[in-house]
Amino acid sequence: MIPTPAAKLASDSISSPSNPAYRPLDIDTLYYTRSIYALRWSVDGEHLYFETNITGRYNIWRVPSAGGWPVQLTVSEEKTDLADPSPDGHHLLYAQDYQGDEKPNLYLLDLTEYKTSNITNTDKRGHRDMQWNPDSRSLVYAAERDIPGTYPIFQHDLATGTVKKIISSETGDCEAVEFSPDGKKLAFSRTRNYQYSGVSVYDLEARSEIVLAPIDDRATSIVGGWTRDNKRVYVTSNANDKGMEAVALLDIKENAEFQWLTLQDWDSQLADVSPTEDKYAYIVNEAGNIHLYIRDLKGEQEEIPPGHGVLRQARFSPDGKRLAIIHALGDSPHDIWVYDLKARTLKQVTYSLVGGLNQDNFVQPNLIVYPAQDQTPISGFLYVPANVKPDRSHPAIVYPHGGPQWQHFNSWYPNIQYLTSHGYLVIAPNYRGSTGYGREFMESLRKDAGRGDLNDLVAAVDYLKTTGYVDPKKIAIMGGSWGGYLTLMALTKTPEIWAAGVSIVPLANWFTAHMNEDPVLQKNDEWLMGNPVQDHGLWQDRSPLFFADRIRAPLLLLAGQNDIRCPVEETQQMAEAARKNGTTVEVKIYENEGHGFVRRENEIDAFKRAARFLDEHVGQPRPS
Repeated sequence: MIPTPAAKLASDSISSPSNPAYRPLDIDTLYYTRSIYALRWSVDGEHLYFETNITGRYNIWRVPSAGGWPVQLTVSEEKTDLADPSPDGHHLLYAQDYQGDEKPNLYLLDLTEYKTSNITNTDKRGHRDMQWNPDSRSLVYAAERDIPGTYPIFQHDLATGTVKKIISSETGDCEAVEFSPDGKKLAFSRTRNYQYSGVSVYDLEARSEIVLAPIDDRATSIVGGWTRDNKRVYVTSNANDKGMEAVALLDIKENAEFQWLTLQDWDSQLADVSPTEDKYAYIVNEAGNIHLYIRDLKGEQEEIPPGHGVLRQARFSPDGKRLAIIHALGDSPHDIWVYDLKARTLKQVTYSLVGGLNQDNFVQPNLIVYPAQDQTPISGFLYVPANVKPDRSHPAIVYPHGGPQWQHFNSWYPNIQYLTSHGYLVIAPNYRGSTGYGREFMESLRKDAGRGDLNDLVAAVDYLKTTGYVDPKKIAIMGGSWGGYLTLMALTKTPEIWAAGVSIVPLANWFTAHMNEDPVLQKNDEWLMGNPVQDHGLWQDRSPLFFADRIRAPLLLLAGQNDIRCPVEETQQMAEAARKNGTTVEVKIYENEGHGFVRRENEIDAFKRAARFLDEHVGQPRPS
């Protein structure tokens, strides 16, 4: 049994809510509900920039921070990733890849003439963690401009276009870059495998690096900001005896001691640092519900409403008097809200639901806890349709999240709400390997991927049967990325359980995935699975491709042509292997997508295929 704070939880009482307004939902209407992925304040605090797919493409929009009509600022077919406005307020920085290849160039939007310019002009080279120099004349960023898969830090002079490397990656790739308030130093994290990381500070004048926390192959420490006096760095780290993430401060000296600020029984993470006071915002993740707090360095704090659901982002205004957040809940999509720190009032700024939909059309998930085979408590969420009876007749879907180092939150999932409205129960476990439950739980899949997590999904099926709602012969499994991999593992390793499987952007063969994927992911695979030669037996046993002849259930595979994480060859070879055994296999590959689908028409098409497939093989077929 693995120690986890989930041991302190108890399942909600499971019942089908009575709701006269509940009705089957329409896929097109659901997917026209907007998504919001990032926000930033304008320099004067009058506006909020945000990244949204109002038009069916993710572009950058602007809305008055007091509320009002939003205005579209970028017009592109490719997904934009919002970064910061320049300190002088003249430009807005953003990144943009090509058809989901995750190798973005950097762009500047002129906030006077509203013209855009590509300032990096590279091909298949990633740029990330961009930061403005306080004088607005240059940028720093981590990028693989030298060697694919390696990320030193570069300084980019905007007037001349000159790019020079200022910090090498010889002792670890760089990420989470933060300027000190006076602009004289850079704090950043170093990592070798994106599992463990240390913290350094680079003095731009002395051109010297101070290692505050070395990479120790035990803990992860991510830089989040500076104190206003330029003397300490905020980090989110699990370098403590509990193995829980928490906010800490590090002095600017070699091998600094962690000064823990928020260490507790649940993971906590830094959200933002006030630009005007010694305050910071942080979140506490209690089994997939996020609580937001503002705290000062004396330890005084207040919780910011609404106190449940999830937060994608929280940002202090330039004057430090307001906090903008992106909030969602199981029955409501992500929207921007602004909290006034003095008045203690919360105001909604954006409205993402489309006409004809409201919260009465959706169900809130139930928090559940059930024992794994080794008695480790596994928590997650169960979605129960409204107005159904516990007569053991209803179809169900096991819904493993991606990652594996990720988590299913009490958040907005339009696909789950659609399925629930059509009579499916959906269970979303936070199986071992998930984040949010401590370092030991998260690392428990090392040399055990595809077994320990799969066993937790099988235990979820056992739990479903105890609810009294589910027909054991009508249980499907559906997931994306790592969830897609677990779908294939489930169909090959425990074929007798499943009535159907939907696998989205999966890996199927560890050997070919490792060979074809992005170099950064190769490092991650080796941390998780070991060496493909020395651990050949493990790699083969945990590759569902080699057990395709065991599949009994119909299988739907969905993939993106430009996926660098789970290359499209994984889907193609899995489909071919399953078909040789006579399995019913459907496949769709989206030519202009990567690891997941961001173009609205592809999102809708993919989910319509999944819904139709599930109805045919598990639920009740409906007219197309």
